[in-house]
Amino acid sequence: MSGRWTLDKGVNELRAFPRCGRFVTVAVPLALMALTAAWLFLGATPARTALLWCSLVLLAASLAIWSVAVSRYGDRSRSDTYQWAVRTASVSPGCGEGAVPQRLSGTRWLSVRYGGTVVTALTLVALWVTLAAADARGTGTSAVLAQKGAVIERRPIVKIENQEAGSGPRSSATADYTVLLPPWAGEGGVPVTFRADTNRRQGIGSELFVASVPERPELGAVGDDRLAEVERQLAGRAVEFDAMLVIGPLWGLATLAALIGWWLTESIRRPARTVTPDWHSLRVAVAGTKEHTETPPPGSPEAADEKKRRENTRRFQCLVLEGCGQEVPFQSQMGLEAAGEALSGAHGWLLWHPLQRRRRDMLAELVGDDGWQLPGTVPIQAVERIAAEGLTEPARPDPERQVRMLDLGAGWLVTASVPGVVGFAVAFGCLATLLLVPDGGAWRWWAALAGVLATAVGFTVQAMGRIGDCDRNGDAAASSQPAA
Repeated sequence: MSGRWTLDKGVNELRAFPRCGRFVTVAVPLALMALTAAWLFLGATPARTALLWCSLVLLAASLAIWSVAVSRYGDRSRSDTYQWAVRTASVSPGCGEGAVPQRLSGTRWLSVRYGGTVVTALTLVALWVTLAAADARGTGTSAVLAQKGAVIERRPIVKIENQEAGSGPRSSATADYTVLLPPWAGEGGVPVTFRADTNRRQGIGSELFVASVPERPELGAVGDDRLAEVERQLAGRAVEFDAMLVIGPLWGLATLAALIGWWLTESIRRPARTVTPDWHSLRVAVAGTKEHTETPPPGSPEAADEKKRRENTRRFQCLVLEGCGQEVPFQSQMGLEAAGEALSGAHGWLLWHPLQRRRRDMLAELVGDDGWQLPGTVPIQAVERIAAEGLTEPARPDPERQVRMLDLGAGWLVTASVPGVVGFAVAFGCLATLLLVPDGGAWRWWAALAGVLATAVGFTVQAMGRIGDCDRNGDAAASSQPAA
């Protein structure tokens, strides 16, 4: 009555998790990007309000889906979800030993999930910084003044209270400033007090930029020693212009650089393709996992001397495929220990096209006899050695043979633990508070810090759980070896 038996029994219910995972994969980065862009670039407009609520609804729905998945089938190991993914992908028509499919699927959802992770991580950083630095008081006095047609004029300070400032004359200050506004009727002036964070320490008689409605002093006023800051408050923008010019470009450039780096070095992207007779095929069986060491061939520029040879030697963990007496290292984006356990003993075809390569690797597809297709890469040296020994044969595609993409990470929702989901729920609560409470002050920094820590705890719990899976898989593999 193990967890694996329970997983087998609930396989029909688990079929919904890939779709739910895809929804979360798309909804979370889109919502976070919309929130960050709205609070950086938009003022207190209906567009920002709509984006805020739509984004919060998407995030809340994603968190609810994840919570339900974890409460019902949570804390699963990668090994369990990988074995479930293999069983699910194996249920496809056209299965049969010796048949090579004519049509190979693309890796759309695999690429979307990994790209979404990159975007989510960097956008979360930008969003927490933006919310911590934001002034959400645009729904207060400044919003009323903007609706009533406020004008900005320079007015002298007649009273200063509750001032918090540094010792230097040029230090910034926070205080309650009182100025005189023209009355509705009669002579003299009407005193109006507002709180401002000025760029420099102010004194009685110093002038501030003050926004008010002519002849409506009862509506109050907002002011600052910077005209751009007063204009920002009237527009209802949450972040100052200078902060926007720093956070926005840094966020965009960092995200773009990370996506390009991932796309060029780590992505297993590829479109749907048709297998033709100029493809090469090799009959293989999955023998497990190991660390593969690849040294540059003698006589190549990478092996000109011992130092270059060491620099260009690669070591990586991979699946081991056995075919025609050869071991072929196969790389893919997956947890290798769990993948080796789930796929060990499987038979199928290793397919590749000699012109489809990426740097030192050849793009390849492992097609199992059970009807699944696993994308990955094989070192070009290994492919050339196999071809030189005449072990491959031209592919003979069968139009009736159909395969299904093996997405080993499709069940990622149920690999989370309850503490991890709780951490993300706390982070969402902090995020919603910062977005919806129209107030400023030091508490915003503390709320943002709590959200960041909760997010970090959630990711840490996830990572520790995966390390635990690897340790358990390693112990199980060791215990299965015969005693010396």
